[in-house]
Amino acid sequence: MTESKSDFHGEIFKPNDPFVRFLSDRKEKLFYLKPSLGNSGDHLIELGDSELLANLGIKTTVDPRLAEVILWPGGNPTMYELSHAGWCEVLQAFPNAEFVVAPATFQMGHYDWPSLFRREGAKITGLFARDAESFQNLKQAGLPTTITIGLSHDPALKLRDTEWMTKHRAAATNEYVLLAFRDDKEASVSISKPLAAAIRYLPKSISNRISWRISQGARVKKFERIKRSLPPTDKAIQWDVSLAIFQAYVEGVRRARVVHTDRLHVMILAALLKKPVVAYQTTYGKLEAVYKNSLKDWADVSFQR
Repeated sequence: MTESKSDFHGEIFKPNDPFVRFLSDRKEKLFYLKPSLGNSGDHLIELGDSELLANLGIKTTVDPRLAEVILWPGGNPTMYELSHAGWCEVLQAFPNAEFVVAPATFQMGHYDWPSLFRREGAKITGLFARDAESFQNLKQAGLPTTITIGLSHDPALKLRDTEWMTKHRAAATNEYVLLAFRDDKEASVSISKPLAAAIRYLPKSISNRISWRISQGARVKKFERIKRSLPPTDKAIQWDVSLAIFQAYVEGVRRARVVHTDRLHVMILAALLKKPVVAYQTTYGKLEAVYKNSLKDWADVSFQR
């Protein structure tokens, strides 16, 4: 397994960044960028991938049957069945193309991606992490030596110095405080040990419903706590903008004076727009890990529980 580490000081996506270097070594190949399977935050990742491919002069196609390299855009694929199924589909449908995963989160214990990658190692040439823990997981997954792994940066950060981002910064306003929080299995929920032990023996449909109700109560309390902390003149908007169409997602963050969120790509977009961000934990440290890896030297982000 070829291992590569990035220099994190200074400009994002330097030529010696392992993901950039890996792509540069394949500049003569035809790429297909697999469309995102997620929300508008995932589309921001895809936009960053497209920007990087264009900057490197890499040709792309809209027909995966013609591609020599199929690039999975990144994101958080190892926690979701849809992504795992998508990997399997691509590997089976296009056996003659290289398969590469752009900088992503690699979590253990949700789907057995190490076995998939070990089994399909001849087709997979690159897997890249966007945080240190994910990089360690890649190193410990027992992958074939033919697969290059590396620690890089979330592709959305490639948009930092683009004309597209410059225009959106110029259009930014300060109309409200945005409260953009997720409502899914990644949302951080504090359940007492006795209750957690009790519901573990219930049917999954019932335990999931109990967890969901606890999560909803925690969200309401969080919103109330944040609103109490704001000046009376501030207008607070509760809106998970990641679930809106892409243009509304970008505009929603762009109009905010301050952003409170546990959505990674709401945090990243706000940081790229030079907005102050108050970030909150998820069920694991995704926001903290990407912040430490890529944003801590320049973004206005603070963390709250």
